[in-house]
Order: sequence, then C-alpha cells, then structure tokens
Amino acid sequence: MRTLHALVLLPIMLAATQAHAQIAPAVTAPPHGPASAEFPSHRFQLAGRSADRPQVGVNFGLLQLALHGFNVAGEFRWKRLWLEYSHGMALTLNEQPSLGMTGAERDAGLHMYVPWTTGFGVGLTLLDELWLGVEFKAHRYEISTTTGDERKYTTYSIGPVLGYKFFIWRGLHANAYLRYWPNVATTLDDNQVALQGPSGPVVHQAHDFKLFANVSLGWAFDL
Repeated sequence: MRTLHALVLLPIMLAATQAHAQIAPAVTAPPHGPASAEFPSHRFQLAGRSADRPQVGVNFGLLQLALHGFNVAGEFRWKRLWLEYSHGMALTLNEQPSLGMTGAERDAGLHMYVPWTTGFGVGLTLLDELWLGVEFKAHRYEISTTTGDERKYTTYSIGPVLGYKFFIWRGLHANAYLRYWPNVATTLDDNQVALQGPSGPVVHQAHDFKLFANVSLGWAFDL
C-alpha cells in the first residue's frame, strides 16, 4: 500500500516543484556601470568583468591638462578584451618640470614641447574592473635652448599598463592608470642630439617617459 501511495504522490510532487520553479523569480545580479541608474553605479565583484554586450567609452586625461595640453582616448571592450587608442597634443613638459623632465633637462634649461603623442593598447580584465595590457606609443618632441637652437625628433615605446575603472553614475567613470613607457627606438643618432646653449654645447638624451601614473574621466555606453 505504501508503495502505491508513493507512486501516486511522486508525479504530484514533481509537478508542484516545476510549477514553483516557474513562479519563483529568477535571481539576477544588480546592474553595473551604464546599465545602472544608482549612485555610484559600480558593483564590486572579485571575478573579472565580462562585457556580454560590446562597450564603447571616451576618456579625457587629467595629467595632460596640468601640462597645458589635451588627451582623448577611445576605448572598446567586449567580454574581457580591452582595446584603446589615445592621442595627446600640445604638451609642455616645463609646466611640471619636476614630473615631466629629468634633472639633466632642467639643469640645461631646455624647453620641451610635445606636439603629439599617440598609440594604441590591448589588454585583458583580471579582477572586477582591473585590467592589464600592453601599449604601443609614438611621441614627437620639439626641444630648444635659451639661445633659440631647436631640434625635433620622435621616440617609440612599448610597455605595460595597469588600469582600474570605477563607474560613478551610469556611464560616467574614472580611470586610474599606472604605465611604463620605455623607449625602444628613436629617430636620433645614438639616441642623443647636441644643441647650442648659452655656455656651449648641450648634449640631450632622447626623452624617456618610463614609469608614471595618470587619471582620466570619461563616459561609456553599451552597444
């Protein structure tokens, strides 16, 4: 008799379980970034963010403003892949000599102008919105002494970048970067040039950005 009861009740229990599963609301993760209208719109997680829909962003660097210049970057993300192209212009390193110039460049009294710096990067999201990539850059310099002697040259660098994106509200976000841009080639012979200074020749080594940090603000949206 018990076996008969079990055979009768089993289909009823299975049907009730299926009905409850259909009625119970699905558990979804809270919206993040452009999909969220809350403040802040960032939702922290340990796993690396994977953009199920392609995401496009435009960023504007803040360090370049301190150099009386400008920088704009376009960003494309899909899944955990990250691609970026950036272009800076009209940067005067003398505006922040302790940050933008070497001791030898400051002692020589050089005026250092960067009409443009450009390049692209590719990377992968590691944790939350933390990503690691490599960047390929070209930098144009116009170097002059107080006597008016001037030289122009270009350097090329390849180096790693570590970045973190924090969403403030909807697509509005801040990016923090740590970059290392060592020179891998220049248009100068032996990577140096001699200029005529007020007290005689000044030998200038090709400028090398090396390690530096930056912050940008931007807007991103899902396609």
